[in-house]
Amino acid sequence: MDAMVLAAMAKWPNVPAVYGWLRLDARGQWWLDGTRVEHAGLLDFLQRNYARDGLGRYYVQNGPQKVYVELDAAPFVARHAPVGWSLTPPCEEAVPRAAFLSDDGDLYLEMAGELARLDDRDWATLAECLVDEQGRPAGEAALADFQAGRGALALQLPEGDLALERTELEALIARYGIDCTPQPPDGACVPTPGAGC
Repeated sequence: MDAMVLAAMAKWPNVPAVYGWLRLDARGQWWLDGTRVEHAGLLDFLQRNYARDGLGRYYVQNGPQKVYVELDAAPFVARHAPVGWSLTPPCEEAVPRAAFLSDDGDLYLEMAGELARLDDRDWATLAECLVDEQGRPAGEAALADFQAGRGALALQLPEGDLALERTELEALIARYGIDCTPQPPDGACVPTPGAGC
């Protein structure tokens, strides 16, 4: 986190948190009060000050105030390119350690102990890395069989092969202890940014 943010947290330790104001969508785009964030400086600030609390809620530390983030899919979004992986928000280690295919057909990856959803624009390219139990390229029929509970698939990546696990999205979110829609405690003051209770 930014040094100025840490200093503000120390100076004003009990500022009420904000809920329902900030959202991260399934493609890694930030939304502030329903408007897509496009300002480069603000995007950089959001990503530098993004963190997780002990209850699985993700937030941006805005000075002394936590602004909790609603997640459309997962706390991170993975992009795959010929030169490697990247995460939004950025994370130090962008190397996949586990792979999951959700019941709705989305690919999720564990990276640095965190859950990331593959950006859907990269799915077609990454599908070329799918192999069956014999290591042969898996076509649409093999993928349909896998989704129906038959057969096994793996992602054959330069970093190593990853067995693909079928899962329901709710179970996967619970497995990683993620709260996608943080809510204020009952009776808590819920300020909006820049305003009090």
